[in-house]
Amino acid sequence: IIGVISAVLIFGSLVECRVPSSSNKIDYTAINCRKHSAILTDFGAVGDGKTLNTKAFNSAITKLSQYANDGGATLIVPPGKWLTGSFNLTSHFTLFLQKDAVILASQNEADWPQLPVLPSYGRGRDAPAGRYSSLIFGTHLTDVIMGQLMDKDLFGGRSSKRVK
Repeated sequence: IIGVISAVLIFGSLVECRVPSSSNKIDYTAINCRKHSAILTDFGAVGDGKTLNTKAFNSAITKLSQYANDGGATLIVPPGKWLTGSFNLTSHFTLFLQKDAVILASQNEADWPQLPVLPSYGRGRDAPAGRYSSLIFGTHLTDVIMGQLMDKDLFGGRSSKRVK
């Protein structure tokens, strides 16, 4: 699911931060690692499982990327089913899903950008074109954390029986 990215997948009970937080938006002290934070709904996202939220994810991550050199940032995804196409992460960033938050991958092919064919990357198996981007993508990233405060899947799939 994560393409060309070095990320650490951490579940809430295992998260530990030694940096004091100035954020009052998160009730869970274990994830107050970053100096800055925002909630996905502040960028117009709707967690109904039907509304496409790619623009909201991209806007939030773009806004929070300005804090990469100032303690980093956390994007909080509240409970809900968040339908999205591909989006890119940024360095010094935490994508945190609150309990009962699920990221759903759009089934619309138009929501998935194609990566250009590169000599080292090759082509798709069935077509001479490039490959589609991953759901969550990034290149040359450092200090990226993805986590959730429960033991369920972070991401829902179309065959997942847990996502209704």
